[in-house]
Amino acid sequence: MKTKAITAVLTALIISIPILALPVTAQGNNNPNKIHGSPAYVLNIIGKKSGWKPQGDFDNPDRHTIFVPENTIEWGGNPGTYGNLTADNTILLWMTTGPEFAVLDGNAFDDGNASLQIENGRYYVYVVALAKPGGSSTLKGWYYDNEGNACYLLGEVKRIARNKGQPTWVNTTDLFYITWEQMLALGWSVDQLTSYFGLEQVGKPVWIFDFLKFLETMYDTDYYFWQLDNQGNKHIQVRFYN
Repeated sequence: MKTKAITAVLTALIISIPILALPVTAQGNNNPNKIHGSPAYVLNIIGKKSGWKPQGDFDNPDRHTIFVPENTIEWGGNPGTYGNLTADNTILLWMTTGPEFAVLDGNAFDDGNASLQIENGRYYVYVVALAKPGGSSTLKGWYYDNEGNACYLLGEVKRIARNKGQPTWVNTTDLFYITWEQMLALGWSVDQLTSYFGLEQVGKPVWIFDFLKFLETMYDTDYYFWQLDNQGNKHIQVRFYN
């Protein structure tokens, strides 16, 4: 991407406009199973106390759990810097695609990072806070330009809260899409995008892994990840639906 003529400041301003993922509109219990049926995959993000020291390893891809600090600020880890993003006091959940769903790294306590492989395809994605009421979390979806060493915010969910009563599911599907405007702001022309994605895609958001495959035709691998700021949630569940 070194050959692209992009003004960094302008790009950062344009690309960082978040797409807000809103709660699913439904009365009472808004469990997305009512809309989409059984999920294709369920991931459980389990919050543990800051001093938690797990036994054993986390290299079993068949697992459906990832362990993160219950309070990321209190934990204070992950001093990593990724271009313009400093990940202090947050957890990064790196996501790739492959032949099946698999937890590639289920422990974020060692270095502030975890990893999930998503089965090839496009999905509706929902998140909910379960367990004891009182916690709240923020999720941000990022595209990481490995060549330019810069991160671009695709979307943000500011409050995933566990309140009293029925859990409230949040539709986070938008976090997995890059808008047409965002791709143009990155320096791609309408002709380049149309040539690859087709006329029917003009002006419409693109599944983030389709966009990364587009980049792979010309550049080295770039990345997609979630940034989690967890403030007291002991159990966050993520469901993927076809």
